[in-house]
Formats: sequence, C-alpha cells, structure tokens
Amino acid sequence: MLTIEPASAAVGAQVTGVYLSDDLPAHHWEAIKQAFQRHSLLVFPGQELTVEDQKRFCRRFGDLLVHDHLLPMTVEGHPECMRLHNDENNPPGLNAWHTDNSGWPDPPLGTVLYAKTTPRVGGDTLFSNMYLAYEALSAPMREMLGQLTATHDAKKAFGADYPELGEMLKKKAIEVNDRFGGGKAVHHPLVRTHPETKKNALYISEPYVTGIDGLSAAESQAILDFLYRHIETNEFIYRHRWHTNDLLIWDNRCLQHYAVADYFPHERLMYRMNILQEESG
Repeated sequence: MLTIEPASAAVGAQVTGVYLSDDLPAHHWEAIKQAFQRHSLLVFPGQELTVEDQKRFCRRFGDLLVHDHLLPMTVEGHPECMRLHNDENNPPGLNAWHTDNSGWPDPPLGTVLYAKTTPRVGGDTLFSNMYLAYEALSAPMREMLGQLTATHDAKKAFGADYPELGEMLKKKAIEVNDRFGGGKAVHHPLVRTHPETKKNALYISEPYVTGIDGLSAAESQAILDFLYRHIETNEFIYRHRWHTNDLLIWDNRCLQHYAVADYFPHERLMYRMNILQEESG
C-alpha cells in the first residue's frame, strides 16, 4: 500500500509501499507528483533499481539533462547519469550549500540521487527549505530582495574557490578552463516564484553567485553573507542519513542541499540525474 509520511517538520516526505522498478498505476504516480509539490523532497527507501529504472522514474517528472561538461563522469551508455564515486583515492568535492547548476540559463527542475554504496559513518545530506527561509524574513527585507537579481557564474563553482571540486574534475581529465572558459554568467532573481505552487522562495547558490546586480561590492557581500547564514537555520532543515538503495528526488527551485563531506576515506557511490523541465503534454 502506498504510504506518504512527512520526514520532518521542515521539508520532505518518505514514500513506502511502492517499488519503482514496477509498472505503477496512474493514481500512484498522481499521488507521488502531488506529494513532490507539497513536500519538495521525496525519500524512497529500499529500491532495487537499474540505471534504466532510474531514468524511467525521472522522466515521469520531465526531460533529463545531459551535462556535456561532465560526460567523463557519466555511466557508459547513459550520458544522463552521473556516477559519483568517492573513496580513499577520490575525496568528496563540493562541500557547501547550493542548488544544482544555477550557473546556467535554465537550471534543472529537480535532482534524483540513488545510493548504491553508503559509508559506514557520515555522508549525510542536508536540505534547507527556501520557502521557509523566505517567509521568515521581515516584510521590508522580502520587498527589497524581490526587486534584485544576482549574477551566477559556473566558472566560480569549478574554479579556485572550490579546489577540491577542481581536483576531482582533473582526475577525470576534465579541464575547467576548457569546459567553462567561454561560458557566460547568467542572472537569476533572488526571489523565485515556483511555477506550480506559486509560492515565493529564496534563490541563491553560494558556489555560483558572484554578486547582487546593481549593488556595490560591499553592499552585495553584506546581504549575501546574511542570506548564506540565514538558510542554515535549523528550523528550515531536514538531514537525511543515507542507506543503500535509497532514492531521493528534490526540487531545486525551492531547496538547497549540502552533501556533508565527513566520510572520507570511506566509500560512497551514488547515481545522479537532473530533471531539466516539466514533462511535456
């Protein structure tokens, strides 16, 4: 029996009683999609899935994104699927709050992450609810932020500010300058209205953001520093402790996440896919 229960007071729900490798009935998919809008993060424990199963699940929500700049890190024959493997020879990369791929013009709708090998200790992922972060701000702050945009640049996330990530890419023969040297910075609003829920959410991503448009460097940094600390408020956060065969889907439009890099040198293997846009039709 399909069961959906909140995972925390802040964000997320756990979905049990279904196996995503099966051909689920239409009413189950409708309930899952409604829960995704309501909870922004869904946890499916105990799923035995192939890469094709995971792709089929993702396509229920939209088209899959192919990361051309990260193709050496994908599963052979499956350019949509990133193989994230860390062990004593491959330390974890990005260790910061962020939302995926905000340095591109069309950031992904969501992320689906499937755990095949989990460390004996550590390796949790934290999720912060950007609806709650926005709602907790004062009315004058919400009004000011609603008028502003920020510059997001992919080169920052894969550059000198995050050397661990750069080193990880180099081991896969991915040269940052070659992949991102010609890329242009993009501009996104600091407050984003979710297209389905119509609710407002903060939209920042520290690894990508270089500044707030139209403000002095000092003004921009002061506001960003405040927002980066604000999203860390405990009441906005759910912490997921991974188990083998967990599958998670989360909404990048209203959540930030933090993959805690505290499990080195233990092994961790995840398969990641990004959903680019809503399912057509």
